[in-house]
Order: sequence, then structure tokens, then C-alpha cells
Amino acid sequence: MHDEVKQFDTISNKYASFVDEDPVRNFLHYPTVIKILGNVKGKKILDIGCGDGLFDRKLTKEYGAQVTGYDKAPDLIALAKQEENKNPLGIIYSVDDPLSFNAVGMFEESLSVMVLSYAPDADYLVNFFHSAYRALEKGGRFISVIFNPEFKAFDKVVANRIFKQKNGKIEVNFLNSKSTNSEVKFTALLNQFSTNEYTVAAQKAGFQKINWKKLYPISEGVKALGKEFWQSCEQEQPYAILITEKA
Repeated sequence: MHDEVKQFDTISNKYASFVDEDPVRNFLHYPTVIKILGNVKGKKILDIGCGDGLFDRKLTKEYGAQVTGYDKAPDLIALAKQEENKNPLGIIYSVDDPLSFNAVGMFEESLSVMVLSYAPDADYLVNFFHSAYRALEKGGRFISVIFNPEFKAFDKVVANRIFKQKNGKIEVNFLNSKSTNSEVKFTALLNQFSTNEYTVAAQKAGFQKINWKKLYPISEGVKALGKEFWQSCEQEQPYAILITEKA
């Protein structure tokens, strides 16, 4: 198991609790993906790197999607299954990686939210795209939130994050958004792959249609936390949306 996965097993409960209330996930990442997905009622969706299943439960309960999710971190999948057992929504979870996952049937859409950037290297990145491509129907899309290849605002507070360059990787300091003293809740390491590395990885998997989009918070997020909280996020764009389509 790669260190990129081990780090989430060691902080699984803390990570899941943080993401549940994280404004960046709930007012930026998730709404952007939902907008791109459009009407998902009854659609079969694959979530690659689903974590504890928070987004899957949202897509199923609020939007009527049929979701299958997998993740390499056993502790996070255990949390996802625990919640599914308590409040059954029909979501299927498994401990898998892009190499081991075998889809039962085909999916109309696939997604990943801040997963690809935790690939250990550019060669392994191809596996994520292969996993999505194999599982998608013709015309299906793989929609991924990633760490922006063009991001440069290191060592500054961006929303409730501070990104630092460390030994060739990016250290993400997750801050308590409800605190004014920039309290660090936990840290994680990811890779800042280049635009070309993502493009090549997607093409090697078979994807030809590739698009990029910026992310902006929804109005509810601005109302809840104020324009100042989001200003650096809008200006610096720490995240990007990568959309690939199976022709």
C-alpha cells in the first residue's frame, strides 16, 4: 500500500469528520461536480476514491443517483459501510484500487474528488483513467476535482488551507475554518502533476475529449462564510476540474 493511502488510514476518523463540515468540499467541490453532472436521477455513477462515502450519500439521497464507490483506504470504506448499514441507500462500496476494481455492469458517469492528485507518480495516474474508461458506457464522462497544475500561491492561507512545497510534494495543511487563528487540524501530502501529465494519462487510457474548468463557490457558501473567505480561493484557484469523455 502506498504512503499516499496509508496517511488516510491513520487519520481516517479525523479526515471524515473534517470533510463532513468542510466548506471547500460542500460549497466548492461537490456543487461544481453536481452542476456538471446535471440530472443524475436513476443514473449509475462510479465514485473512484469515494472515501467515507459522504458525496455518494448526497448524490443518492438528494439527487436519486445509483452509486458504486471504491477506495484503497480500508478504514474509510469501513466508515462508509457503517453508515450504509445504519441508513441504507443502496450504495455499493468496496476496498479496491484502480488495478483491482472490476465493475459489475457499466456506468453512465464516473467521478473523483481530490483523489488523482494523491497518485504516487505520473505512471500510476494512468490507472485511474483506465479504471474509469473500462467502467464507462460510450459517451460517459470521468469528472475529476484535482489539485490545480498551475497553482502557485504557496505558504498563504487559501480558504481554509495552506499549501506548502515539501520534498517534491505538496503539503496540505487543513485549517479549522471556524477559527480565526488558522488552527491546523491535520496535514496530507499530494502531488502537483502537470497539465500535460494529466492529458497524457487520460489519452493513454483511451480518452480523447478533454476539458478543464475553474471552480467558484456557490452563493450559499459566500453567504455562510463571506466574500473574504473565498477571495483567495477564487483568485488563486487551488483546484481544477478535469472532464474526460469516452467517445
